[in-house]
Amino acid sequence: MKAPILAVAVIVLLLTISNTVFRLTEVQQAIITQFGNPVGGALTEPGLHLKMPFIQEVHRFDKRWLEWDGVEVEMPTKEKTYIYVDTFARWRIADPLKFYTSVRNEDGAQTRLDAIIDSETRNVIATFELLEVVRSSNRAFVKAEQSDGANRSTGMARKKLDI
Repeated sequence: MKAPILAVAVIVLLLTISNTVFRLTEVQQAIITQFGNPVGGALTEPGLHLKMPFIQEVHRFDKRWLEWDGVEVEMPTKEKTYIYVDTFARWRIADPLKFYTSVRNEDGAQTRLDAIIDSETRNVIATFELLEVVRSSNRAFVKAEQSDGANRSTGMARKKLDI
């Protein structure tokens, strides 16, 4: 009779201990919530940590750079030339407590980034001409200039584009 009671007591004790102690790796950060509300500050140090069993819940977040990859979208430039734009971004969670209170999880952040980055990309593309959008440096833009070696047989001048 004492053996089953002892076995049940050991099982309950092990469940309580396993629900009290949690581990964070070096690439994780976490916050603890009690009934959905954050308790204390962010936990950013790796190792073993304690929480109240069955009442508090641990929400883990990645410390590493995360990736956002948008959908390829057709957007108009300033001169109404439509181009396909495929956007991507890298982001990370700097403040886990603020992150949890504003978007709750990475899926919520990805959804928020979809709206923000798509809108801002559309605004930037629409303010520049195609030539400005596709150039590959931050040099001062020179549209075209007459070269010294004009093609005299056709009467056409070659143009040098600084792209």
